Amino acid sequence: MLAGNWRTVTAVNLRECAELNAIVPAWKRLADHSFVPAGLNAPELILPLLRSLPGAELATVKQANDLLFALPVKKRRFLPVFFSNWMTALTIIGEPHLDKEFPEVGLTSFINHLAHPILLHSIEVKGSFWNLLASQNVHFSVLDNWQRAALRPTGTFEAWVETNISSKRRKEYRRLTNCLAEMGRFEALSLETKRDCRRWVEELLTLEAAGWKGKRGTAIAANPALLAAFRESCQFLAAAGKLRFWKLALDGNPIAIMYAIVEGDRAWLHKIAYDETYTKFSPGVLLVLYATEKLFTESSITFVDSCAIPGPPMIEDIWRDRIEVADVMIAPKAISARHFSLAVNSEKLRRFARELARDTYYYLRGKKRS
Repeated sequence: MLAGNWRTVTAVNLRECAELNAIVPAWKRLADHSFVPAGLNAPELILPLLRSLPGAELATVKQANDLLFALPVKKRRFLPVFFSNWMTALTIIGEPHLDKEFPEVGLTSFINHLAHPILLHSIEVKGSFWNLLASQNVHFSVLDNWQRAALRPTGTFEAWVETNISSKRRKEYRRLTNCLAEMGRFEALSLETKRDCRRWVEELLTLEAAGWKGKRGTAIAANPALLAAFRESCQFLAAAGKLRFWKLALDGNPIAIMYAIVEGDRAWLHKIAYDETYTKFSPGVLLVLYATEKLFTESSITFVDSCAIPGPPMIEDIWRDRIEVADVMIAPKAISARHFSLAVNSEKLRRFARELARDTYYYLRGKKRS
């Protein structure tokens, strides 16, 4: 039986950290042969974030020169203290990379070396990792669960359109496309795999900063450290063949742009931005339809996660498949049931207080939650 070792690599001076540099090749091999694809924790994405943003660690289980487990984590210094998978504007899921041949060894070793409970966000309910986690002898609590839009690209795109989009809506989308075409040279474009993505990245950043996220200060460009990490991670993802970009352009100028991350047989939509002066032409909807058509051409992709929050009608009206996900907290049995219960209840209280504060803010401002 392989015996894993708990190792962490801090986010301090990571460019000079020989330990992290030494583990990168093993991490990439692990990601390429993972028990479940975990593209939003791909090393090409996470490494630049670790270098640019403080406070996170890379939790790993290593056997000799082989890596069996990898997940970016951060200590949450509430009382009681607990860990969480690292949540940033670019990372939302708590599914780790696990060695396909020894997934239980990697996961068990990780759990048994936890000194505090850990919160894992957005885990696919009844998925392979969920089932493996449920087989562990651990404290386990579901804090929240919900569904979000997804795509299973089986059959042909034409058949999918016939099944999922009414004839009335198809006619409307054709009308909107024709209206844009009458305004100039209208194009739907995609970035070829492993090609230079820098222009596409800058176009997305510009459109996002010019829109409502820019006004709210939540655009990527508003955070210099996140901006630098995003640019670098996109280049790494593109070089690894894990990046997809699609855009709509009018006379050479992008009016909508979106990208996705691909790993194994899965893809995750990540960011979308559009020129709000063209809102009445539904550029976001038209772009999602174009991206969907392109995803159907990639026979290796069997599932696409929209990564959308519950409720936005745009993606939910187009993609009718659903993925059920949950936030779960776990802890080894070595941690007392009382300690675990305190961690669970404190997180539930924090979430309740956060939602109450948000609802109060929007009520007082006379605005709707977006």
